[in-house]
Amino acid sequence: MSAQEVPLPRQTLGPAAEAAAADLIIQDFAFVPGQTLAGLLDLAPGTSDAEWRAFAHCWNRLTRDNYMADHGRYRYRRYGRFEYRADRDSLRLLPHQPYSQPLSVNPLNGGIQRYFDPLEDVFVASPVLQRLLRTMAKIYAAADGYASNWRIRLHPYRILAATEAPGRPTPEGLHRDGVTYIASMLVNRHNLTGGETRVTDTEGGILSSVTLAEPMDLLLSDDETTLHEVSEIHPLDDQGPAYRDVLVIAFERMEALL
Repeated sequence: MSAQEVPLPRQTLGPAAEAAAADLIIQDFAFVPGQTLAGLLDLAPGTSDAEWRAFAHCWNRLTRDNYMADHGRYRYRRYGRFEYRADRDSLRLLPHQPYSQPLSVNPLNGGIQRYFDPLEDVFVASPVLQRLLRTMAKIYAAADGYASNWRIRLHPYRILAATEAPGRPTPEGLHRDGVTYIASMLVNRHNLTGGETRVTDTEGGILSSVTLAEPMDLLLSDDETTLHEVSEIHPLDDQGPAYRDVLVIAFERMEALL
């Protein structure tokens, strides 16, 4: 066991989290339905919970991503990082910095420093977010068999769709993010079709295809052993706005922290 690993208190997990960890072990991905995740986070199902509504409202204040190499103007986002310490079950917001990925991971938008607006204070302080990240850390610890310290990257996205300009949730195509675990949680789908997530092995063989359809639907996958992509989204009714709100959460295991 390396220096940053902490023995896992297995008794802290309930059956739903244990099931997600088991799926990660067996098949390298896990789908947690929104109602199940709501129970894990002590929230009312769907959108009826006041804490969830306040959290979801943050997506109305995302700002346009001006770094799209495909010249698309359909993506809105913010960006921020946390540090999670397993020994204290603590989360700390890290100083804001630009986001970068190597071209080998993101051939479309990689290779440059991208300066996105930081996460809002109300988002950072949200009880929904705080409970979500701690729950995910425990699921990953159960899948690994030990608890680790993590650097967490948060990417809240709104992808717009129009009849003449479909939205592209993953414009880089089938890819990995260069982290340990990657997850997507649906916040809202409005007036759209499409948005199917495909998880494959490293050779492109399909492991799963799932559409995040309900608030809090969560898909977790091992980013070291799988690839993923999301199909285009299209409006159902071109007379009104169409968008897909998702929180992408990347967990990167930290080395020799203690």
